[in-house]
Amino acid sequence: MSSSEEKVAEMDFDGDFSLKGGIDDTVPPDDEQKPREESSEFALKMINSVKAMNSGELSHYEMVNSFSLADELKCLFMFMQALPHRPIVPMYPEAPFLFFKGVALPRSFDLTEEMAHDVETFMKGKNSEYFKELHLHDLEAYYLDAYESAVRIYNDMVEKTRASYISNVKQAKSQVIEISAAIICGLVVILALFGLS
Repeated sequence: MSSSEEKVAEMDFDGDFSLKGGIDDTVPPDDEQKPREESSEFALKMINSVKAMNSGELSHYEMVNSFSLADELKCLFMFMQALPHRPIVPMYPEAPFLFFKGVALPRSFDLTEEMAHDVETFMKGKNSEYFKELHLHDLEAYYLDAYESAVRIYNDMVEKTRASYISNVKQAKSQVIEISAAIICGLVVILALFGLS
């Protein structure tokens, strides 16, 4: 090999090495990042559909029918099975009473066991072959990512909503105690005045 050929070979090697060293391994290439973003969109679609069903904006038929692909339905089926039933327990009247306001129970996460069962039955009746012995590892990577994201996001939303509901209930209860105490004090003063006269 001539000295000029050796120099070219060294330059090629150096060029490859510097390229490998310069790439940040933590940043996925565009072709990997795009499906991840799309799987997040699908995760949000599942979450929003279930929330709309819980709130009564969609029937369970309409919710299921908004997903058309077999893999989407499998992912939705697994997602529905992972969701908690009635995660926020009612702790205060929703309707106003006396001079007090009620505290509305957040309906968007109020998935009942009956509704989850109805969805599962409807999905199995419509496409029973999709759901025979279905397990998480049967989902493709894209849908597995979407499933994991959706479960995590939904549970985070439930926790934040529960904390907000409990805070509202505490405020309402303290208002009841304060007003009740003021009324009792007022009655005591009135009775004392009547006793003096």
